[in-house]
Amino acid sequence: MKGWGAVSDFDGTITLRDVGDHLLLHYGFADKRTIEESYSLKVRVEDFMKRAFAGAALSERVIADFVRERVKARRGFREFILFCEANGVPFEIASGGVDLYADPFFAKHGVSVKSFFGRAKVVEGGIKIDYPFLRRTDLSSFKASRVARMKRLGLKVVFFGDGPNDFKAASLADKAYATGRLLRLCRERGVPASPLTDFTRAAAYIKRHS
Repeated sequence: MKGWGAVSDFDGTITLRDVGDHLLLHYGFADKRTIEESYSLKVRVEDFMKRAFAGAALSERVIADFVRERVKARRGFREFILFCEANGVPFEIASGGVDLYADPFFAKHGVSVKSFFGRAKVVEGGIKIDYPFLRRTDLSSFKASRVARMKRLGLKVVFFGDGPNDFKAASLADKAYATGRLLRLCRERGVPASPLTDFTRAAAYIKRHS
């Protein structure tokens, strides 16, 4: 199984709901219309996150407690991480989300994953977010570049995603699992993608095609 690698989005893919959106809606820092508009192909996720959280007066403890109590992982996620570790399958996460809620999520599930997240810092009146890995590119292109990097290493790549910014990466992958807006977009544009219901199907697929 060393001929495979895997790249995944985080919010709404590894988690059942987009954690950033859930936080903003739950604490009243954004409404449903604003969230929906953020998924336009014309909007960069990283720009929306910076704007939306700039006025979100949330402490690290509040966010960590929210993750522990309300954020659920998609079925089979932890098992897939262990499967990749046991079988030499490199797995990484590329996300427009932030470390303030990703770190407590990984701690909750007892896993460690190579990840690219925004760096979030609590400041007066809100949260400041920076994306060091996006200095010269946007999130959509960065995700695709991580898939392309693995392919250059001679690996076949599985990609998991849920949003429009995952489309480029899904298009490059050898196997894509998609849910939500990404699944609809793939179907509209003729990009092969299997519905992402859980991660166990991906492990079985890698086994069958190794």
